[in-house]
Amino acid sequence: MTLDTTPDGRRDFDFYYGSWHITARRLRERLANCTEWEEFEAVGSCRPLLGGMGNLDDFQPLGDDPDLVGFEGLTLRIFNPATFLWSLYWADNVRCALFPPLVGRFDASGTNGEFFGDEEHNSQPVKIRFLWTVIDSDNALWQQAYSADDGATWETNWTMHHHRTAPYVAE
Repeated sequence: MTLDTTPDGRRDFDFYYGSWHITARRLRERLANCTEWEEFEAVGSCRPLLGGMGNLDDFQPLGDDPDLVGFEGLTLRIFNPATFLWSLYWADNVRCALFPPLVGRFDASGTNGEFFGDEEHNSQPVKIRFLWTVIDSDNALWQQAYSADDGATWETNWTMHHHRTAPYVAE
């Protein structure tokens, strides 16, 4: 398969193709002035879809934490060549539905991406932001933050350090 090399952003997530070991940290409570983090390990992989105009990654926590055993999630990403924006859709086996998308792009360097959307937390509307940072060819950082004040302030409530364990191999 040959991916399009048009420099409009459609290749922004190519760095993520492959298999990953993930060190995750998340706040025990969100938007509650909580400072207690829980940490766990996870694995994931990402592959291209639609000739590179999209991709799909999976996420599976490791260990025996009863809140995480059996949990699985995925992100479906689709690039829109008309707007040069990505839409990121999350789904997991707890809620069994695609969440509303976060929309955004990477900066011109291709190393920092920002994606924004709307969600609910404890039945209250919140803004949600994903930040992606490509550290190098084998390491990346993902961060999630919520805002209860329409983006005036942000609480980072989840981070994941990704370390590549294997490159992507086309089937």
